[in-house]
Amino acid sequence: MELIPASDLSPRALSTLFARSFEGYFVNVPDAPALFDARVRTEHICLADSRVARVEGESVGLVLMARRGRVSRVAGMGIIPSHRHRKLGARMLLPLLDEARMRGDTRMVLEVIEQNAPAVRLYERLGFQRVRRLVGFVGTPTPEPATLEEVEPLACARLLPDDVPWQMAPSTVAGLALPARAFRLGPAVAVIGDVSAPTLALRAIAVEPSERGKGHGRRLLRALAAAWPGKPLAASAIVPEGLCDRFFLGAGFSHPALAQFELAHRFDA
Repeated sequence: MELIPASDLSPRALSTLFARSFEGYFVNVPDAPALFDARVRTEHICLADSRVARVEGESVGLVLMARRGRVSRVAGMGIIPSHRHRKLGARMLLPLLDEARMRGDTRMVLEVIEQNAPAVRLYERLGFQRVRRLVGFVGTPTPEPATLEEVEPLACARLLPDDVPWQMAPSTVAGLALPARAFRLGPAVAVIGDVSAPTLALRAIAVEPSERGKGHGRRLLRALAAAWPGKPLAASAIVPEGLCDRFFLGAGFSHPALAQFELAHRFDA
């Protein structure tokens, strides 16, 4: 097996390889170049630091690496079905751990689906440790019409805490572009995904610090439900367990079946 920079492949080829590497996975990963490009941009994925695994000239796996400051992140690692169960995962990731350590990163982080026991075992065997459990929420709030002001995602990002997982971090939310859109209702701001989708993906929601605990966030959820009637709202499993449980569960949301672990490999330990 050889590893080559992902930047050696075209965006179209990378999108296809990414989808093939997650065939049969817990969630559907489509071959959609536009979505792949959006992921690269907003999550700060560096294709020069990412790697494609090749066996006898065939691309059989992909490791996407994101970087911010002195922290790197495995933004996705998969192997096509025909080459799974050959112990390629460790051989793909170990060189990237060495590279991160050599360039002075303090840690490498990743998220892994809790129910994906083989992947959890692999990462922990390579030195990753559990940081926290991540959960999602899904629900259909009672519609309550209100006048929503469309704003930039940065308006929401400014209200988010720093110590949150990569995908909901202020830097990620601030970088979201169309079809993602942000809406304000009073002191509450939310960012949602493509409104033409069957489910409204809630990328982030936040309230001005002085106005928290007064119901503004839930009113915004009800206003979104009124603006796009019949569509459930869903936050993917990237929310630290306990951080927003009271807010969402109190609004009638529930947890979906899948949860994740956030793991970290610390080089400065």
